[in-house]
Amino acid sequence: MRHSRKEGTTRARVVPIHRGIDTRERVLIVAMPLFAERGYRGTSLRDIARRIGIKAPSLLHHFPSKQQLYIAVLDQIFQGMEAAANRVSMGCGSMRQRLTQAIGDAIDYIAQHPDSMKLLWREMADESGVGRALLKRRLPPLEAIVINFIFRGQREGEFRAEVEPFHFAQSLNSITVGYFGTAAMIKRLWNVDLLEPQAIERRKHEVIDMVERTLFVRRDEK
Repeated sequence: MRHSRKEGTTRARVVPIHRGIDTRERVLIVAMPLFAERGYRGTSLRDIARRIGIKAPSLLHHFPSKQQLYIAVLDQIFQGMEAAANRVSMGCGSMRQRLTQAIGDAIDYIAQHPDSMKLLWREMADESGVGRALLKRRLPPLEAIVINFIFRGQREGEFRAEVEPFHFAQSLNSITVGYFGTAAMIKRLWNVDLLEPQAIERRKHEVIDMVERTLFVRRDEK
């Protein structure tokens, strides 16, 4: 009986990482901030495994290589972004209401997950990045959702017809994602924390105000 209790205790401490989906998710969660901070080349599987508390070879049960792990991290970011974009595109309410809500939700999400946007921003700036092929495959469909949404708003008379949807989508991306991409530099240069709650609320107000002024048709123009 004593041997049986000891054996059961031992089994309880062993985590079958090659079978558990939770471990795979944990690897992705831990890998993202490391890749965001150090880049692909500056991060090793040993770094990731050490932070999780397992040995590096154990990661290979889930990701055969560092490159595949890196691609999986990027892919997970795009999955979340596409799901959010589709919810807005197919949601209820006026086009104006949905876009305003989407901007606020996007800024809140990025503020809560700054590493995801930092990593994406780093990858987009690197023309020879490991994730280049994935970006070429995942970015156009995501941008198409935003562009088509603007087109629909123009057809329904909610958005100004003279706005060019493609360029407006790029501008919207820059003033949302770019804000977080420069947060660390702003902190170093001016000691201003762009990520504090008050700053985030102010940012939402500023971005929504710019969109209302540049994209929305004024009530007196209808």
